[in-house]
Amino acid sequence: MTGSRAWPTIISALIALTGIAAVTAAGRLMNLNASTVGFAFLIVVLISSLRGGLAVGTGASIIATACYNFFFFPPVHTFMIHDPANWVALAAFLLTSVTVSRLVIAARTQAEHAEQLAKENAHVQALRESEALKTSLLRAISHDLTTPLTAITIHIEALKRRADAELKGPINGIATETERLRRRIDNLLAMARLEAGKATPRREPTPPADLFRAARENLPLVFQSRAVTIHVDDDCPDANVDPSLALEILVNLIENAHRVAPPNTAVELKAGRHPSDDSRVRIEVLDRGPGVPPGLADSDIAQRGLGLEIARSLAAANGGTFAIGPRPGGGAVARVDLAAAFLRAVKEPA
Repeated sequence: MTGSRAWPTIISALIALTGIAAVTAAGRLMNLNASTVGFAFLIVVLISSLRGGLAVGTGASIIATACYNFFFFPPVHTFMIHDPANWVALAAFLLTSVTVSRLVIAARTQAEHAEQLAKENAHVQALRESEALKTSLLRAISHDLTTPLTAITIHIEALKRRADAELKGPINGIATETERLRRRIDNLLAMARLEAGKATPRREPTPPADLFRAARENLPLVFQSRAVTIHVDDDCPDANVDPSLALEILVNLIENAHRVAPPNTAVELKAGRHPSDDSRVRIEVLDRGPGVPPGLADSDIAQRGLGLEIARSLAAANGGTFAIGPRPGGGAVARVDLAAAFLRAVKEPA
């Protein structure tokens, strides 16, 4: 490695060390709990991998694990660990940080390879190669993330059985976020299959009330911690959709609204006939969060959260449309317009 090539790596390594030191100092000064500090260390490892590559990311993972042990696991200021549950937590942290580092590098390498293909091939061929690569990349990432997520889930269950009352709250929070990440991975894989033409939605008449009920069952913590109001118009027709995909659209929109809205405000779910097209059903998720600028373009939706991009893609796969805009009085309203299901069979008289 020449001197000119070594400087970026050295600078990235110094930035990683500075980030780890900053997290350690902030954690000690602010008396943060071990779970919060662990997530902060993971962010430093992720940034280190993006800037410095696999070597810097792996080194940052090891150093962060050592600091995590030395400063935040009792007995502090020693590398000894007395509580077996802390051994599990530390091992899970090291496994996750190293895996994240490797996945970031693999994703960056694949992305760079895709950009060579786009320059060398004709426009149509480049688009085809890009779609195929994106699908395989999503599959690879999904497969590689499934294993550590399963290991993390096992460790979390072990910690739940051994942890005291003070730690159960943070552990339950980690479990919730892990399940949310698993759902995101499943959504991305479903999108890849749909866009590659290897899966097609199986549409059937689906009452919006059933979708709202299923969303409540899939998001118990959201519905328990926040007021959620549901209204379905009396003349609301069934939607002609794939029920599982429609449920994922709704779940992603509710999660997004729950994330941005103040805790003391309600999230509203509404369904009814489209105001200007009787052949369509409109489902809305309304919140009192910071809102969105009017005229938000489709290209900006992905920048406002992965959940919104997933909702847009799944709605399109069902022959519907998705839009999000400002809500009168403050907040945002997310609208999904889907085809209505009409009963063609006529019941014969007795």
